This record gives sequence, C-alpha cells and structure tokens, in this order.
Amino acid sequence: MLHVATKFAPIPEAFRTALDAGFHCAELWSDAAVLADWQGVAERASAHPLRYGLHFPNRKDLEPKSLKHCVALYEALGCRALVIHQPHYDLYGADLLRLKPDMVLAIENHRLKPDALVDWFAKTEHLTLDVEHVWKFTLHDPPLGTLWDTLDPLLKKHGHKLRHVHLPGYTPGYDEHRPMYCNRDLVFGMFDRLARLGYDGLIVSEVEMEFQNLNDLRMDVILTDSWHRQQSPPARREADSVLNR
Repeated sequence: MLHVATKFAPIPEAFRTALDAGFHCAELWSDAAVLADWQGVAERASAHPLRYGLHFPNRKDLEPKSLKHCVALYEALGCRALVIHQPHYDLYGADLLRLKPDMVLAIENHRLKPDALVDWFAKTEHLTLDVEHVWKFTLHDPPLGTLWDTLDPLLKKHGHKLRHVHLPGYTPGYDEHRPMYCNRDLVFGMFDRLARLGYDGLIVSEVEMEFQNLNDLRMDVILTDSWHRQQSPPARREADSVLNR
C-alpha cells in the first residue's frame, strides 16, 4: 500500500481540503512562525485523521528555540522523517540530533549534477528523493526513459535508504510543482518502482498554491486510486490475458 500525501501550510482550511479531497497523509510546510506555534499546529493536526511528515524551514537564520520547537512538533505529529535540504542539514543537523538523537533527517536532493546525485544516493544515510528535481535540474529535461535509466540502478542499490519522496506531475517545458495527474506516466512509473522496493514512507504531491484546491487535489487522489485498482489480482490477471491473446 503506497501512502500518497499532499503538502500544505498548517492552516485550518488546508487540513479540511486535504481530507475532503480524500488524502490520508500530509506533509506540513514550516517556517519559524509555524514552529513557534508548534502546540497549536499539533492540536489542529491531531484533530484530523492524517499521517504526517514535516518539512524543515528553508532558512539559515533560525534561532535555537526554533530547533527545539521543530523537535517538539516532529514528536507531537509522530513523524517518521524530517525533510531537510543539504545546506540546512549542514547548519542545523548536529543540533537537531543533539536534541533528538533518533530523529530521521531525510536530506532532499536539489540542483545536483549527475555525479553529485550518485554521491548523494551513496553517502546520505536518509534520503528524500525529489523526482522532479532529478528530471529538471540534474538531467535537464530528457525523455522519460532517460530518467528511469538514471534512477533504476540507484534505487536498486540504495532504495532501502528512502524515507520520503516528492513526486509532482512534472512535465518538461512546464512549471514545477504541478499536480500528479499532469503526468500519469511519470507517477505510475514511480509508483511501480516504489512498490517493488516495499517503500513505506510518504509520496508527496508537492504542488503550488494555485493547485491546492479541492478539484486538483481530488484528481490526484483519483489517479492514485486508479493505480491501486490496477494492482489487484483480478486486474493483473486481466492485463496478462490481454497481453497473451
């Protein structure tokens, strides 16, 4: 069972929209103000039946109290991983781990060159794989097959280190952070690979604010449900029957 999530700032209406769309999981965006209100955020979150992940602020000017608040919110949400970018891990990672030694800091890839992507897979203990970043910033928009040729050997060797996945419906030539349904082939191909790995973390449809509405979010849930239906034994038998005719 894959766990597909939406991502939003933890304001009351965003929780309700995610639930109404049919999501069961969410990644919460954060900044210093969100972390300062960690108790209020935790109360709002606990009022909704969602599994949560947390994204560390993309800031380099955080005060020590923000790190304490981050740890407190991570614990209150029952998170399995904290998504963090490499520069912020380098700056704050040691302090976060002093506060909570068992915290899973899952470093996200960003504008890595191909060799650096290989090193990131090999040398990073806990991974947040952003598939869009690989396609757009590392490979510079080749055909989809080239993305699979790049990722498949890395996932085979290092897939056990995946803790979190960002999977918008990216298509070369279009903007970032579009809904999953904008590229079914990408999303289904990644779902297939994660399922084969037995991946149990969150897979996040990370979308811009303009798409954080009931209709667009619901379309991503429908897309996910259609993939799950295709994995049922009757569906697989029917597909095999068609191929063997």
